[in-house]
Amino acid sequence: MYQIEELPDFKVAWHESYKCLNEPLLEYVWEVANHFLPDYEDMSAAPAIFANRYAERNLSVEERYERTQEMRTFKGTLEEYKKREYRKLDDSFKEKFLTNEDLQNTIEAYKLDVSKFWYLLLFIYDFIEDIGTNAPTLNKSVLEDFSYFHANLLEATNIILKKNNKKSYVIEREDTIRIIQAALQHFVNTYSDIIHSEQDREAMIKQLKEIGLEGFIRNDLSSKISFTDKFSLDISYKKWKFTDMFLFFIERRKATTIPNKKVKVSKDKMMLASRLIYTVGYDGKRYNEEYDSEGNKNRMLSNLLRRYKNEKFPSVIANNYMVVS
Repeated sequence: MYQIEELPDFKVAWHESYKCLNEPLLEYVWEVANHFLPDYEDMSAAPAIFANRYAERNLSVEERYERTQEMRTFKGTLEEYKKREYRKLDDSFKEKFLTNEDLQNTIEAYKLDVSKFWYLLLFIYDFIEDIGTNAPTLNKSVLEDFSYFHANLLEATNIILKKNNKKSYVIEREDTIRIIQAALQHFVNTYSDIIHSEQDREAMIKQLKEIGLEGFIRNDLSSKISFTDKFSLDISYKKWKFTDMFLFFIERRKATTIPNKKVKVSKDKMMLASRLIYTVGYDGKRYNEEYDSEGNKNRMLSNLLRRYKNEKFPSVIANNYMVVS
């Protein structure tokens, strides 16, 4: 099994991120952070935040508090510190990462350092969980909720109906699900055509009324930040952002043939992202397989992203990484 070199504990505050600028293990993290989470003079604070979260991932709350006192980053008492919301950095998929031979072969083909790549994976996953899990962010409109439902329905392999929180009916027939998907897609396209047309407002309202949506034209899709309500991104949106960040990292790199390798090594960048999605648990083994049972190329991730090509990513706020995007 591959070995991961341990990241040192820098004990630097977020505004001192430059102090870990020359850490070799954070090279890939810096590359992605400076692009997606730029800060003062394009030097991101994210690598220092990540390094601190990594260092304290296995500490007790008391030990974390003592660490903040040593770093002088928290002035309150231990009891005050305990009241703060805390999400532990999750590195539970480390063995899954290291033992995935197909994934490791691709990393080798791209001549990437396994340790540096591991910390990049941890950073991107931690950031996405930060913006997408129990975050103080947008109050979704009805239409935004509908878009999440629509995205999930397009990937559905079964539909469960409930009545009073009890399962009352399960749809598993593929042809029935396809009919529902097609009908909803037609409804979405009809709505989109109306609101993006060059008609005047009254004409739009009249047409929307005919399909039962006259009230929603007043519901703009702007997001309202709330620090009392909590929000979690739909898993399909997590896959989207996760892939976006990894493809940025890998797009300028080229894979080479690995000498003496007797197995076929995938050089497909989308497949690399797909296997990483499987590694962190955003989807199952189907995302790790390059071909399906019938020998067809795995296009699941490509098909998912294609659905979002004309959509704007939801507005989000990070708990720990201090960004709004």
